Amino acid sequence: AAELVTWRENYDQADIDPGHHDLGGIDWQVCLSSDLPRAAATARTVHEGPIEFTPLLREADFSPFATAGLRLPVFAWRWMLRPSWMTGHRSQVQHRDDLHRRVQAAADLALAESRDILLVTHAGFIYSLSRELRRRGCAGPKVQVAQHGRVYVYQPASTHRPAAA
Repeated sequence: AAELVTWRENYDQADIDPGHHDLGGIDWQVCLSSDLPRAAATARTVHEGPIEFTPLLREADFSPFATAGLRLPVFAWRWMLRPSWMTGHRSQVQHRDDLHRRVQAAADLALAESRDILLVTHAGFIYSLSRELRRRGCAGPKVQVAQHGRVYVYQPASTHRPAAA
């Protein structure tokens, strides 16, 4: 399980491939980004204006399992975390609840903003934020697995202003 923690730390610090990013032809007036290095680098690549970096948009955290030296590949540990989150395993419930609070706060922030807002965040966070925005009546795609560098646009029901993650 310690290898999963190391993998996560290395992933968060890894360089990005800037590639081409299609921002949907929208002039994003506000940009909020996770403060983790990969998301921050992506935000600097895709948005020319000011960017606010915040821990609010960080990927979900997790607690390593006590494994008594059991060695499994990283993908197996990642696979084991999913049911632990869904079932509210005591080792993960605090992290799951923290993610839900942050997703709700991010949705509140995005929907309260009167300008077009670009959120630069992580795949797991996008999955949860997509669900929350749709639950609140926003029109937009149902995201199962977020793709790197793809913009998902959500339209609040009460306005004609887009919000993106």
